[in-house]
Amino acid sequence: MLRRSTAWLEKRGIENPRFDVELLMAHALGVKRLDLYLQFDRPLEDAELASVRALVSKRGDQEPAAYLLGHKDFYSLPFAVDARVLIPRPETELLVEHAVAALEGVDAPRVADVGTGSGCIVVSVLHALPEATGVATDVSGGALTVAAANAETHGVRDRLTLLQGDALAPLEGREGVLDAVLSNPPYIVRGDPSVASDVATHEPDVALYVSGEDPNELVERIAREALPLLKAEGFVAFEVGHESAQDARARLETLGYLDVTITPDLAGIERIVAGRKPA
Repeated sequence: MLRRSTAWLEKRGIENPRFDVELLMAHALGVKRLDLYLQFDRPLEDAELASVRALVSKRGDQEPAAYLLGHKDFYSLPFAVDARVLIPRPETELLVEHAVAALEGVDAPRVADVGTGSGCIVVSVLHALPEATGVATDVSGGALTVAAANAETHGVRDRLTLLQGDALAPLEGREGVLDAVLSNPPYIVRGDPSVASDVATHEPDVALYVSGEDPNELVERIAREALPLLKAEGFVAFEVGHESAQDARARLETLGYLDVTITPDLAGIERIVAGRKPA
């Protein structure tokens, strides 16, 4: 089953087919991936074969493995995911790492996560910083439901406020209350040929695409809206798209942010842009 399913997914153009088959088989059989090899000669019952085949078939039709499994690990924590939210990516962990490092030593830090989706960013920050509190916004009520469940799972729900609305509009009028504003906003321009077909077909458009041709339109908007909400020397930090970091840095500097930095991901792509509000 492992060999035949892997070969079938490979013909369907799935990247890392063996890894996906192992995940799906382990899920269907209720075992760990290692058990697939410890029990390599185990005969499968008809019901088990049907369950494995159904999952592999859906993966062959480009449905993301994370949606089929119902979860995705992020920052060493499992997050529930479904078609209402973007699947967390490893590069987004850099945003969490930046925030946690910058907020250590801050007394009872208050963090906002804009476009929270699954809640992976703010929940991971609150999990790492037990004295922190957070507020998360999203235009999607379904996404906020997923975020609330993940916050509950990881024991931070009582420290997290969830608000439905566009960007930072739900926080309008709350001047000087935030130590950090974090966001992995939509930054893909529609028609970008680099977007994988399973991503384009199954992940929510609202979490992927900007409205026009400017990949940094939401970065600039959120950074502008964040200025009155941040405390003195509070900071913003964004994940940005490929070849967008230099432009994003220039926009933050134009808005008045200081010490604007760019952090590359493991592939060397300039991925995280952050800046500090003046004192």
